[in-house]
Amino acid sequence: MIGRIRGRLATRVAIAASGLALFFVLLMGGGAWLVTAQMIRSQVNDLLLIEASGRAEKVTDLVEGVAANFRVLAANTAVANALVDSIGRETYLQPLLSDMAEVNGLRTTLMVTDFVGRPLVGSVPPGDHEADSWVAGAVASGRTRVKVADSPDGPILKVAEPVIYANTGTAEGALVWKVAVMDLARRVAAQSGALAGELRVEADGRSLAVPLGRGLGGGGQNPVVAEVHVPLNPRFSVIRMSIRMAADQQALDNSLGNLTTTFLAIGAVSTLLVVLFSALLGQRLTQALSQLAEAATVFEPGTGDRRVFMMEGDDEIARLGAAFAGMVERLDAAYQDLERRSQTLLSNAERVAQVGSATWEFASGRQLWSDQFHTLLGVVPGEEIPTRATFFRRVHDDDRERLSAALDLALSGAGNGRVIEDVRIVRPDGEERVGQFRAEVARDEAGLPLRVDVTIQDITARKQLEHKLDALVLELRRSNEELEQFAYVASHDLRQPLRTVRSYVTLIEEAIDDKLDVETREFMEFIRDGVRRMDALITDLLAYSRVGRTSTDAPVDTGRAADLALIDLQSEIDEAHAQITMPPRMPVVLGDAGEMARLFQNLIGNALKYRSHDRPSQVVVKFADQGEQWEFSVADNGIGIPPEHAERVFGIFQRLHARDEYEGTGIGLAICRKVVERQGGRIWFEPHGSGTMFRFTWPKLRRLPELVG
Repeated sequence: MIGRIRGRLATRVAIAASGLALFFVLLMGGGAWLVTAQMIRSQVNDLLLIEASGRAEKVTDLVEGVAANFRVLAANTAVANALVDSIGRETYLQPLLSDMAEVNGLRTTLMVTDFVGRPLVGSVPPGDHEADSWVAGAVASGRTRVKVADSPDGPILKVAEPVIYANTGTAEGALVWKVAVMDLARRVAAQSGALAGELRVEADGRSLAVPLGRGLGGGGQNPVVAEVHVPLNPRFSVIRMSIRMAADQQALDNSLGNLTTTFLAIGAVSTLLVVLFSALLGQRLTQALSQLAEAATVFEPGTGDRRVFMMEGDDEIARLGAAFAGMVERLDAAYQDLERRSQTLLSNAERVAQVGSATWEFASGRQLWSDQFHTLLGVVPGEEIPTRATFFRRVHDDDRERLSAALDLALSGAGNGRVIEDVRIVRPDGEERVGQFRAEVARDEAGLPLRVDVTIQDITARKQLEHKLDALVLELRRSNEELEQFAYVASHDLRQPLRTVRSYVTLIEEAIDDKLDVETREFMEFIRDGVRRMDALITDLLAYSRVGRTSTDAPVDTGRAADLALIDLQSEIDEAHAQITMPPRMPVVLGDAGEMARLFQNLIGNALKYRSHDRPSQVVVKFADQGEQWEFSVADNGIGIPPEHAERVFGIFQRLHARDEYEGTGIGLAICRKVVERQGGRIWFEPHGSGTMFRFTWPKLRRLPELVG
């Protein structure tokens, strides 16, 4: 019973919680040690900052004091006059410079140079008389220059003060003074006993450290270091000085020693206890869980064994393993069912679409072909090994080289990695099919090909339909040519006899004019009228047959087309004393300008022809925006058209009135309907008061201005 209780996961969790509590005790103890140690370090750091700040102020006072003295000296007229007075240099200026060789306890070296930096006189005899371009730069700019230079005695602070010559008011030379950084450090160190520190100077990308007192040790010998920047005059902005002070290692170690010993003892005992508890409980608790994790890691749906999840015992982990085993069994069954369904759906889809798929892998050299891919090639699955050579044996000889070159180009990376080619497939039984080959190369991060995804679709039926369509197009083109020939015959050969009849009737009438009676003249006029009507009928019939075949569609300004129609109808307008109302602007559409003009001419001409004689004729042309199309209307106040003739009026050779009432061939509205319907529009009429309103629609012209002025 006791062993069973100990095997429970709850008991293990309780023991682990005890260890976790102990861990938190150790964590808090360690935190207390860190806080205490940090407080000690913080106090030491504050003291070091105070000490470093005092020394930084001392450096500032020393440097500013020396700089102030030498700025005053540079402004002395005796120095400026010495630039041109060689006797005065030796008798007066050289002793003056020698007297100022030590300022504020700092040893200095002074020198007066000409405008190119060549030494003239100094507190010590100059070693050489070569020009100094750095000093010459200070003279040329008229501004103080500062830098840190090397010397046999160590780094020195070198300052060039321009000397202004009174007669010219410009800098003609420079007062150059130097201070050894080591002397400056000694002066600062003398104020604070034996504390460890250093004076750090940074300039021109160089960093120099001069010890203060005992100096700073390397290799972590100074655990607490405080650094304070030395404030300098902006003239010295090219250099940066700082004071670094360090605590005494031995003193700090003594203050932290007792604290460390105490906390280490507590930590060692606590750690030992935690390690023992963790090792014991971890081994017992994680053994079964590790087995479950390992089994779950290597498990693959469809290939796993549920028994690997079964654990001994009846605790929570054993029940978890049993649950895993049941889940694996259900997942395995579902995976197998899903795989069967997906394979079935893929096979059905490929069979319906007549598309076969394949994958060509580069790493393994393996190729996977679907069932439909085998079917399209006429290969039985399992009889031949799927390879590139096997596939290309089924490609027609005339297409093989072209397809292989396109595939190699995609693999080389020269193209876009895709191949689309129509090739002929020759099956083992000799049957030839046409397939559309598509391939796309998948690459890794380095750009090397990983695999090629291939599909091939049987487009034999489509190619056959394309051939039939090409044949129909050729036949249609031939029919159109014959129709054009017929139109030519109708316009020329059929009208020629009519012109002959008209001419001979006129000749006969002129030859026997004095012998013709009234009845004979009336008969001849009947002949002329028949010839005129036959000629008009042939002309309109020719126009009807040519709608849509004599030009190419282009943007058409409907307002201009209507204006051209009004010009052709000007005599009829004047005869009817008609009032024509047009919009100020009309849209631009896609069509034939001549057909659009004839459309308006026929509609407006009918409105003028079938006018009422008891009132002035009025014709109104309008248009409206109907979304994807325009709607035009031509309304009149004429005699009107009965609604029952809504279809008849648009038929060819259809007339509602006798020829002696109104002239015409009965083809005008038929031409209008053919012009409109060729563009996908619709034409109809509606009663409009006593007259008629013809309406027709026209698709809009895209990507062009819809209205023009």
